[in-house]
Amino acid sequence: MNNSAGSTLEERLLHPRRSLGDRYRTQAERFLSSGNEGDAIWGEQMASKAVLYDFTNPRNWKTLVKSRIKLGDEHGVSSALKDLFSVLGRDPNLTDMLKDVDMLIHGASILAESLRIDPLDPDEWWALENPINNLLEKIRSLDFSDPRANLLFSRRLERVLDNGFEEEYLEHATILLAQRPMNHEAWTKLGKIHERRGSTDEAWHCYDQAQVSYPSCEERDRFIERMGARMDGSGSLPWKKPPIESRAEFLEGMRLLAGVESNSVFDQDVEAVIADPIRALMASGRLNEAFFLARRRAAEGDLEAEHLMNEITEAMQ
Repeated sequence: MNNSAGSTLEERLLHPRRSLGDRYRTQAERFLSSGNEGDAIWGEQMASKAVLYDFTNPRNWKTLVKSRIKLGDEHGVSSALKDLFSVLGRDPNLTDMLKDVDMLIHGASILAESLRIDPLDPDEWWALENPINNLLEKIRSLDFSDPRANLLFSRRLERVLDNGFEEEYLEHATILLAQRPMNHEAWTKLGKIHERRGSTDEAWHCYDQAQVSYPSCEERDRFIERMGARMDGSGSLPWKKPPIESRAEFLEGMRLLAGVESNSVFDQDVEAVIADPIRALMASGRLNEAFFLARRRAAEGDLEAEHLMNEITEAMQ
């Protein structure tokens, strides 16, 4: 599978490149301060690239909105706010409630206030008063299929773990991973926590997900080697990987978590869903659910599901 194009986009979205973001923002500010009307167009283009490469820096967003205000682009300001709301895990359609607001006058202040009460920087966010309950409630209720929002809340959740809230981290990291199952680094972190706690089956499930998402990491294989080394000469029964039933239960649980509309079935013909539920999920754009369902059926020996899993993985990347 050729991942070059997909990996490039994935890096831009999921691993912000601060140096490039800073470079483009600096160029944008230079164009915007020149006083030349034509330079404002270049300034907006540079600011857009700054946000593309690093959506976690509030200065990039402020420069983008500033550039669009300078161009008199009220729709562009609204579009930037809608995009930011999506990153913050809010309903981007909230901007529709502001349709009567003059964005050329108030857009910059709306942006600044949004960033003040909901900082992009995870350390600034942690410094807010009692941020945990609000975070956990959002993770349980919001749609994090936007990979940027998923990354932002994953970083916030890491601050929760860093401050000793391990149980909360374990429960809520799984919810985020259900909507971003290809994040092998997060699966590996979960696996290490479970392994340290002695929950070997749970650890294997996480390492297995990590290696399926990114085969080169080999986390599952290394875990099996560690478990074998621990048992050698100890007199204990050899460790065995979880049975198919356990894997199927884990993957079905992840599929249910991946459902954005958890109480609905499919908006499709019922017979088609019954005949081929994996393809029905794929056709409706619910790739994360399709991924976990295909993995579950593949674990149970369904060869067609295994082929579909590869197809889904390519589509997700």
